[in-house]
Amino acid sequence: MQGASRAAYAAFDERLDAALASTGADAGQRAAAIGDSLFAFADMLRAQPAVRRALTDTGRSPDDRAAFVRRLVGDRVDPAATELVEAAVRDRWRSPGELTSATEEFGVAAHLAAAHERGRLDAVQDEVFRFGQIVQGDPDLRTALLDQAAPARSRRELVRRLLEDKASPETLRLVEQVVLGRRDRKLEEALERIGELAAERRHRRVAVVRVAAPLSSEHRERLERALSAQAGRAVQLNVVVEPGLVGGLKVEIGDDVVDGTVRSRLADLQRRLAEN
Repeated sequence: MQGASRAAYAAFDERLDAALASTGADAGQRAAAIGDSLFAFADMLRAQPAVRRALTDTGRSPDDRAAFVRRLVGDRVDPAATELVEAAVRDRWRSPGELTSATEEFGVAAHLAAAHERGRLDAVQDEVFRFGQIVQGDPDLRTALLDQAAPARSRRELVRRLLEDKASPETLRLVEQVVLGRRDRKLEEALERIGELAAERRHRRVAVVRVAAPLSSEHRERLERALSAQAGRAVQLNVVVEPGLVGGLKVEIGDDVVDGTVRSRLADLQRRLAEN
């Protein structure tokens, strides 16, 4: 995000943190309710372009845009979420789509906060990552999940068959939202973003480590310590076993990639031989 949207995003983030901090004894339930309401609002924005434009129209006053939100949602969503959205539309967004994306992303953050309160954040992060790996390795499944011609109900049922009774309730809710909300081909990116937000909640970075064989507990701990020292903060390891790598490992932390696999070294050797 750039310019006005970056400032509006940061303000939304601060307000959400304040709302989640004041949820009291039933913090997990309240955070989930806020998350569901933000998802509902994001779904409405995605489905109604005229509403998106009206709520980011700088020709209308901030008070007018906030009043429009109240007329749209009434008392049908969580009051705290309504206040968050009213405050968000008072700010300036560079495009209607960025308001939609931010609203959905903060719905994700609220559900991750609910998982944290219930002691399930680590499980959710791992489950979402594993689901993303399954989707990446199964083109037919990916096509079925993204098939906009299929009824939303059938795609929701597909997600539930895959995850219900196998994953945390928060994982199921997050994956449902990502699948049903995608009208583009960026499903894997959306799942990766959930993992990043989960890591950020614990002040960590995500490192995807690709290896030819499973790591021992000792090797994993040593690698985690080394990567944490390099990144300057704690690192969450997501380990992917790819026998085709032959040996060594490949580490991805954000845009930084270190490829020390045997397959990579062989490919490099072949290129050098071809050049001579």
